[in-house]
Amino acid sequence: MLQKLLILLLTLFPKEESTFTKEYIIPTEQIPLNIYWISEDNILLSYLNKGEIFNLENRKRNILEECKNCIYGYGRELLKCEYEHRDIQSMDEFSTTISLYDSTNTLIFKKDIFPTVIPTVCKKEYIVLKNAYSFLEKKTYYLDIKKDNLEEVNNLKREISIPNLPKYKNIAIGEERVILLTEENFLAVYKRGR
Repeated sequence: MLQKLLILLLTLFPKEESTFTKEYIIPTEQIPLNIYWISEDNILLSYLNKGEIFNLENRKRNILEECKNCIYGYGRELLKCEYEHRDIQSMDEFSTTISLYDSTNTLIFKKDIFPTVIPTVCKKEYIVLKNAYSFLEKKTYYLDIKKDNLEEVNNLKREISIPNLPKYKNIAIGEERVILLTEENFLAVYKRGR
């Protein structure tokens, strides 16, 4: 009886879907590899060899120190993933060293691996890597920091369907806003409606 009453109430008062309104486009010189929420008003745009913190309210940017062979990431603090490639003579040798540093530039993790890869996502718990060169087969790898384990993965992208938002390549969902990298490579800010 109670279950039927609950179902009846849920059908009479359906959950309202969020609507989003486009606020503006963030002008960028490059397409970010990843977008990280730092706070309600600040996001980290991570590019190969550089990054910037963008304030969504005043639209000012804080350009991070340029780094060679690295990307910036975020996980309760600013992180930096560096990579170093080496020439190898056989498949038994390691071609890449991946290093993870915290906000004080202290080494947290370091691992030598065989595939020649670059990081695309940098978190304290894991690093997502892809093949470094276009002539190599396109593969994605997941480096679990805690387990010290590297594995090839098929698809880490989560497909999230949100009504009234365009198709996207990358998405960062916050409390009140959504940041989309659209299929046209625009970085768009959408605000949740009431």
